[in-house]
Amino acid sequence: MFSKFTKWYKALPSIAIWILLALFYFTIGSQVSWRKGLLHAIVLTSIQYVVFRVNIKRLMPRYHAKQKNKFRAYNTILIVSMALFGVATEMFFNQLFPSMRPDNHSIIAAFIFHSVLCLIAFWISMTKYLEDKQEKNTVEIETLKREKAESELKFLKTQVNPHFLFNALNNIYSMAYTGDESTPEKITMLSDMLRYVLYDCESDYISLYKEIDYINSFLEFQQLKTEKRQNISFNTGMHDENYQIAPMLLVTFVENAFKHSKIEKDKSGFVNIELEQNAEEFHFSVENSIQAQASGQKTGNAHGIGIENARNRLELLYPKKHKLIIVHDEDKYKVTLKLYK
Repeated sequence: MFSKFTKWYKALPSIAIWILLALFYFTIGSQVSWRKGLLHAIVLTSIQYVVFRVNIKRLMPRYHAKQKNKFRAYNTILIVSMALFGVATEMFFNQLFPSMRPDNHSIIAAFIFHSVLCLIAFWISMTKYLEDKQEKNTVEIETLKREKAESELKFLKTQVNPHFLFNALNNIYSMAYTGDESTPEKITMLSDMLRYVLYDCESDYISLYKEIDYINSFLEFQQLKTEKRQNISFNTGMHDENYQIAPMLLVTFVENAFKHSKIEKDKSGFVNIELEQNAEEFHFSVENSIQAQASGQKTGNAHGIGIENARNRLELLYPKKHKLIIVHDEDKYKVTLKLYK
């Protein structure tokens, strides 16, 4: 019932236009007589309506794109037929009501007049069809782009580092084997991290606090790799408790820093993380040490899969509202991310 009402509601503008057109023809014809006005209103509106509907519903969809010759031929037949119908109808009523017959009546002039009206209806129908088709194509393209972007985001968000998971499970196993009392705590921590990745990350945006909690847990497991405390710092400053961010976005840069710093093997290695969120912007930076490379070798910090994934997500979720700065020196590497409102 509601769909039928919606269909009629959308058709109201078109119905109103045809009614106004009929009234216009009636006004012109009624200057001779009311019969002439009624004849004009019915006949002229009808032949234009037939040309319009047949063209926009039948001929344009079937033949315009692929069979141009048939399209032209059928429209020519349609326009000539309706023009002849208009002339025949006018002649019939002129015979039936002699007072309606104009002084200088010409069949050729009448045919040209009705042909022009049919051509106007043809041109309007073709214009409307092409405009509607263009609008439909635009909507379909935007829908495809959105679906493609959503698929890419879903894929990128599920790129969990398998090495981290393996190391975390291995550390928990070692703790359990040696009877470490903090083992249950670490199991719960890992469970929360997996829950965050598998469930919370279904949303496009989540609370920044959840992302911070995940990073803190990640750093805890990184510390378990060595007996001595590593040179790791994580400073945060929050202005808005309700601030939201794309999930797993910051973690990518943190994982990349640990991957290339080799902090668990290099005593001078470090990872420094700064997070600041204020009313104007969100600021996040990760700086890590880089082990000396052999001549000709390059580190993969700036061109790894993780960084490229982060770039793609930023383009999809923060178009023209972010700045990613990467500084690569001989002994350190720094990523700075700024998000704007």
